[in-house]
Amino acid sequence: MEMDIPTHPRGAKAHGHYMTNDDESVKIPAMMVKEEGFQAVYKAIKSYKWKDEDFLLATYPKNGTNFMWEIMTMLLRGTAEYIKDFKSLCMADLFPVTKLDEDNLFPSPRVLNTHYRLEGLPSEFGGKKTVLVIRNPKDVCVSYFNMESRLPWPKVGHVDGDIKSMSLDNYIKIFLYGKDVPFGNYFDYIDYMWNLRDLPNVHLVYYEDLILEPVETIKKLDDFMGTGRPLELIEQIADATSFDKMQKGKASQGHDNKALLSILRTDEATLQKTLKLMFRKGKIGDWKDTFTVADNELFDAFLDQWQTGKEIPFKYVAHK
Repeated sequence: MEMDIPTHPRGAKAHGHYMTNDDESVKIPAMMVKEEGFQAVYKAIKSYKWKDEDFLLATYPKNGTNFMWEIMTMLLRGTAEYIKDFKSLCMADLFPVTKLDEDNLFPSPRVLNTHYRLEGLPSEFGGKKTVLVIRNPKDVCVSYFNMESRLPWPKVGHVDGDIKSMSLDNYIKIFLYGKDVPFGNYFDYIDYMWNLRDLPNVHLVYYEDLILEPVETIKKLDDFMGTGRPLELIEQIADATSFDKMQKGKASQGHDNKALLSILRTDEATLQKTLKLMFRKGKIGDWKDTFTVADNELFDAFLDQWQTGKEIPFKYVAHK
């Protein structure tokens, strides 16, 4: 029996925009907040010139982007203090990256980050010093559902931009089989990015290792980045970026959000609500407390057919 796959209300069918590579042979459904904002982001990505001292952080949404960006920036700056500069300014999908230098908003060396798989970005973003973070798909699905169903999305195109009324089981179907979703399908992302893992410019990190073995994982990251930080600082960074401390520390930290508010065309209250949803649980195995038996059976049936997933040592529960 053919499965009925629900439509994602923020897919490209609702707004008609895609992120593309140089010749537009690869098109990935764009993440849309406001039309003006996307146009500025798209133009900036197309014209951006990479700085050799910078790093690229590549993650699908809810794969530990905020944690890894904080850790990488701490390593670059040689500190375990939380970064006061606003991370979203370095989000190439959200903020026009050309403004970083034009307006002196976030000087190099820095960590630019993207949720698009790299084949859908201009060639300027290829071959750079890249950190790739991946997380087990069941926890990604649960975390993404909780974020998307709670965020104050604006109307996109002719479709209301939220999924507040969608059930988890329908969301799972979209997550597994949907192609017209912001940033593209998770499994398409992993299929492509997994093939880059052995390139000398790419360092692969498993999200679960950040939780279970933070010192060892950050030490390997430090080696890749060439930042040469002492073990004592690495241990301090690992402690500061443990989930509970990071959640409280970043939530209480003030930022000057004028640049971001301008490009998103939103207000401070909406932005703050959005930011609070970036840190929810960070738990390994949250899917076990969320999925029904039927949900898990549907997911497992998909995973049984996913060839790339058979190569990846995903951790679905919190065991070292």
